[in-house]
Amino acid sequence: MTKTELIEKLAEVTGVQKKDVRAVIDALARPGKGLISTSLKNGENVIISGFGTFHIRVRKARKARNPKTGESVKVADRIYPAFKPAKSLKQALRKK
Repeated sequence: MTKTELIEKLAEVTGVQKKDVRAVIDALARPGKGLISTSLKNGENVIISGFGTFHIRVRKARKARNPKTGESVKVADRIYPAFKPAKSLKQALRKK
């Protein structure tokens, strides 16, 4: 499902205008400026009951090998977002 399809479905289900639904989704999930990314940047987890938790993970610095030249390269620490689904979401997906 694309963002546009999600907006259409939410507007249909809730009876809210598409432009208002789009504004809410942008406020929540806009990369770099949305509430989820802003909270993660501040070191906070975002917990949506019954859905899951967005959190930050850290990959430690390591040495890697450039496959083209074969030389060793240092790779710095890396921070990246992660999502852990809630138990109820996992169970809902298992039932068919």
